[in-house]
Amino acid sequence: MSALEELQQALRTVSDHLEQAQRQLVTSRTALHQAESALRRMDPDNPETVVPQGMHRADDQIERTLSTVEQVDETVRRFVTGL
Repeated sequence: MSALEELQQALRTVSDHLEQAQRQLVTSRTALHQAESALRRMDPDNPETVVPQGMHRADDQIERTLSTVEQVDETVRRFVTGL
């Protein structure tokens, strides 16, 4: 295997890991939304008393991280294609 083929294979592995990270982030975000919904149902008249304020920040952070991972994955794929 040539050095170029090794590099391409390594970058494909990186891309696979990035895709796995994307799936895990989406799953985490879904679980976070489900947890928030469950908390809101505990006291529907006063959800602010049972839903931690940090949950919204966590959702924002997951979204930002997901966006970054998607951009990096796209960049890696374009680089591999260009090789």
